[in-house]
Amino acid sequence: MNRNVILLIGILFVTGALLIWRPFAPANNDANETGYRAIQPDFTAAGLVLRVYADDGQLTHKISAKEMTHFSPIKLTELEQPVYVVTSSDRTSSWEVMAEAGSFYDDKTLVLERDVRITKLDSSDFMERAETSYLTIDTTLETMTTDQAVTLYGRDFIVRGIGLQANLRAQTLELDNHVQTIYTSTAQPRN
Repeated sequence: MNRNVILLIGILFVTGALLIWRPFAPANNDANETGYRAIQPDFTAAGLVLRVYADDGQLTHKISAKEMTHFSPIKLTELEQPVYVVTSSDRTSSWEVMAEAGSFYDDKTLVLERDVRITKLDSSDFMERAETSYLTIDTTLETMTTDQAVTLYGRDFIVRGIGLQANLRAQTLELDNHVQTIYTSTAQPRN
């Protein structure tokens, strides 16, 4: 075969491949736009408050935030500066949990991040306040857990540890790993 014939067959092959493959054609934006629309929030609200009541009409949980963004398809609500207030099932104690950011999943799991502060609203108890960087709250089971560093403040003590398991129904709080305890009459919670 002649060199020109081989070159012509090569050019035809490359041209045919480019016509089939079309790497320079614009991408099909319909699929990309549909995927993009699927993750758009259903609503964004400022100052919204979600209240959950027991069957007897008593307030059990309240979640508020500076801003809430809700995504129905994935059952997620993103929260900016969330505040979660919970009253135990037996109505003997109330807690307020605040953070810089949070996410509320499936209307039952609340994940709080950055500068998480847990404050006992009934100051007559042993522990008055706790601080950590990450906390998961199961609003159905009324439990709080973290595997991060935790500092507990009481009237005359400060306890530092790693990891926390709290059950609001049973009114129990347990550190996974104790690091340090300081007893003093000046160990008051920071405000």
